[in-house]
Amino acid sequence: MNLTDNGLISQLPEQEQSLLMDTCLPVSLKAGQWLNSQGSEPLVYFLAGATVAMMVQDEHHAGLAVGLLGAAHAVGLDHVLNSGPHGIEHRVQSAGQAWCIQASTLQTLALEHPAILNAIAHQLWLLVTHVASLAASIQTLDIQARLAAWLVLSAQTAQTNTLQMTHEHLAQMLGVRRVSITLAAGQLRDQGLLTYSRGQVHVLNLPGLARAAQSS
Repeated sequence: MNLTDNGLISQLPEQEQSLLMDTCLPVSLKAGQWLNSQGSEPLVYFLAGATVAMMVQDEHHAGLAVGLLGAAHAVGLDHVLNSGPHGIEHRVQSAGQAWCIQASTLQTLALEHPAILNAIAHQLWLLVTHVASLAASIQTLDIQARLAAWLVLSAQTAQTNTLQMTHEHLAQMLGVRRVSITLAAGQLRDQGLLTYSRGQVHVLNLPGLARAAQSS
């Protein structure tokens, strides 16, 4: 695993890449793991294989995914600038590798190197538009279309058509009952768009699934 496997870092000048290579540490993220839980030292994770869902939860701990991050992104940048989406938690959807650095250390580097600061600010802005777009789809699409959209996003972000996820996990991501996912997944399967078994979803027709995500 190379630090430049992360899209944000690969866009930086060589000097700034070298600085981060000297500072970041490799970590393995596990599916279901929550990042930057309360009370811990905030970390920034430059993703290089793992995918991470952006989650909101109500007072009853019912969750809803409002974004998905992958190798083009970093988790925890809001702790560097004290900006960006608030009230959002991060849960690893698919296990994989990342590079981590203390948010306070990255903040110091960003203040000293404008290229790092600009890259962070640009990505935070992109995340705001990403969350807004997904939130709009939640309001306008039915469960089958929302499931199709999440599976397309997951396949594209993880760069694989074989996804390790159960119906229970998908229900938590979409904020619906498990039975609703089972019914919607069955309809998509009957259309020849996917198959699923034992916690795996196999996307058979990504363009077709994308079209299903646009219908409501």
